[in-house]
Order: sequence, then C-alpha cells, then structure tokens
Amino acid sequence: MDIKFIKQIPIFSHLDDLKAGAIMGAFQMKSFATGDFIFQQGDVGTGMYGIIFGEVEVIRDDEVIAKLGSNDFFGEMALIADEKRSATIKALSDLSVFYLSKEAFDQIKDDLGPEVRQEVLRRISEDYK
Repeated sequence: MDIKFIKQIPIFSHLDDLKAGAIMGAFQMKSFATGDFIFQQGDVGTGMYGIIFGEVEVIRDDEVIAKLGSNDFFGEMALIADEKRSATIKALSDLSVFYLSKEAFDQIKDDLGPEVRQEVLRRISEDYK
C-alpha cells in the first residue's frame, strides 16, 4: 500500500502526504479464497477493504452489479455510518486485501483533520438525498 492508494479513497482524498502516510499504519492485511464471501448484504459494516490483488463481484439483491480488482476499494461507508451493508462481496479469485476496521479508524480520525470530517458529512448527505 502506498500514499497514492490511500488518496484514491474518497474520504481520504484530501489528506496531505503526512496524514495519508499516518493512516497506512492502521490497515491490516487479510486474505480470502476463491468463493469466499467477504460480507453479505444486510451485515453490519465493520470496516473497509482495499484490494491488493484478486477480483471480487459486488452483488445486490442477487444480481451482480460490478466487479472490482487490484487497487479498488469497497465498504468505506462502514467507517462513517452505522448502516447495514448495501451489497454482498464475493471473491472471484484468491484475494489479498488491506482492511481498515471502524475501531481503528475511530481512534485516528480526529488526528486526520477537518478535511476527513467534511468528506464524511458530504458522503452521508449524498446517501440521504
């Protein structure tokens, strides 16, 4: 993972390099096998994922709506909203991801500055339009 990857995530896109670098330490590495469900639609969100390698499909209401691969991310709304997952994510291949838990994010979010809080508020307001 590098700073460029962190800045691709909308809620972190406005961070300077120092703050983006600081958040990298909060991510953990996880692996999944082909066919594993990372999470299911309706599950409580516990964190976000960034794909290092592999591919997943995004399934909503039993329909595949997208495929994601290396350098894509998903589940970021779990960091900022206590809502259930809006889709199921299934590994289409062996998968390696970076994972940021809501708890880890909550511990560092105040140190990230007002830009992250503003982006969080913007994302929440978009979801409720």
